Amino acid sequence: MPADQYAAARHAAWLGAAAIITNEVGQVLLVHPTYREDGSWVLPGGVVEHGEHPHVTCRREITEEVGLDLPLSAVLAVHSFSAHHPDLRPGTHCPGEVRFVFDGGVLTPDQVEAIRLPHEELSECAFLDTRDAVQRLRPVDREIMLAAYRARLGNTATAHLADGQHILEVPALDRHDVHVRYRPLWDSPLHRSPVPERLPVRQAWAWCFIPDGRVVVVSAQSCAGVIISAVPKSRPVRISGATSP
Repeated sequence: MPADQYAAARHAAWLGAAAIITNEVGQVLLVHPTYREDGSWVLPGGVVEHGEHPHVTCRREITEEVGLDLPLSAVLAVHSFSAHHPDLRPGTHCPGEVRFVFDGGVLTPDQVEAIRLPHEELSECAFLDTRDAVQRLRPVDREIMLAAYRARLGNTATAHLADGQHILEVPALDRHDVHVRYRPLWDSPLHRSPVPERLPVRQAWAWCFIPDGRVVVVSAQSCAGVIISAVPKSRPVRISGATSP
């Protein structure tokens, strides 16, 4: 096949790049475009220009949109968007899009204060808990954001999605619909007083996610055992005979 015919036969698609950027309490940064008629918000990012690599696009767009030059540490998600997806604005002639979502890191309070928006393009920005963030995003953008955020939270492999759905095995944090919510210390659900006498665990002092998405709570030396509970609905199960490290 002649080179020009081969080139014409290749599938063409748009490329996009965005970033998951959080503050120190895990809230995700969204920006509010002035040009979206439905009022929806987006992750910082934009379209890949001709001859540009997605990671270069992402850093450029972050600088243009929030005034920060941030390193990117990982590809959290890759999403394939079909040409006829219902979230497309009517009349948009899109051949399909491949979007890369990078990890833009955690901003310090000084970096948060330094954010500057191009107000002709973005009217405002906000750091939001994930349950609040999804209310401001288009449906497909919600799934992309959550998959990327959870990939960072769980330290799992890059999430691969098509039209908002995982195309490989669904990671545990997505299966269990895990969200992150900041609560100030004065509103914390944690109890500082000793655990009531009727409970088998006297005092829990550490917890962590394990790869399948469950939370392990390790008890103090005075009580052998660990509590393993699935996130968020399964009943806790006590494993006898285990000891805390």
